[in-house]
Amino acid sequence: MKGLIKVVRGSAVILACLLIVYQAAPAKGNFAKKGVIELGGSLGYSSQTSVYGSQTGSTTSTIQLSPYFGYFLSDGFELGVDPFSILSMSSGGSSITQIMFLVAPSYNFTTNGSVYPFVEALLGYTSISGGGETGGGFSWGLKGGIKINVTGNGLLNFGLQYAQYTYTPSGASERYGFNTISLSGGFTIFFN
Repeated sequence: MKGLIKVVRGSAVILACLLIVYQAAPAKGNFAKKGVIELGGSLGYSSQTSVYGSQTGSTTSTIQLSPYFGYFLSDGFELGVDPFSILSMSSGGSSITQIMFLVAPSYNFTTNGSVYPFVEALLGYTSISGGGETGGGFSWGLKGGIKINVTGNGLLNFGLQYAQYTYTPSGASERYGFNTISLSGGFTIFFN
């Protein structure tokens, strides 16, 4: 956990410096406007803790690559898919399949420069099956960060996210799943 705190602090300093430098630069594109499509992805570091009812398990760290798709329904308001994934793992004759589909309504704040702070909600369904067991349920999260217009239609993205993923088995009365905190950076393009 101490390592994650150092990463968050260091990232906050870097983001503050980038915000100051890029805020003075003129906007290069027409981002966050109705009808704009955003495509791209991010690379993230996550710390996740397993949850079994009221008990917490061990904490693990992961690195993930996540695609992103978004469409601006109005100026500033974007509806995205972040992330959609199907993961299949096999080992020693057994396999596990995990499916995650989260919609991501977000608001991108416009500024006079090329920096766009954003807030995002994650809402959706996650499931897992393998070894004769299945589970799933409602999952949610919150994300905040900035998007920096660095090329004509290119954005650097930096974000911090908290999420609760649910994989509760059939018949269980308490939640099973993971609580995660993630730090990510990525690149997206936008166009009308």
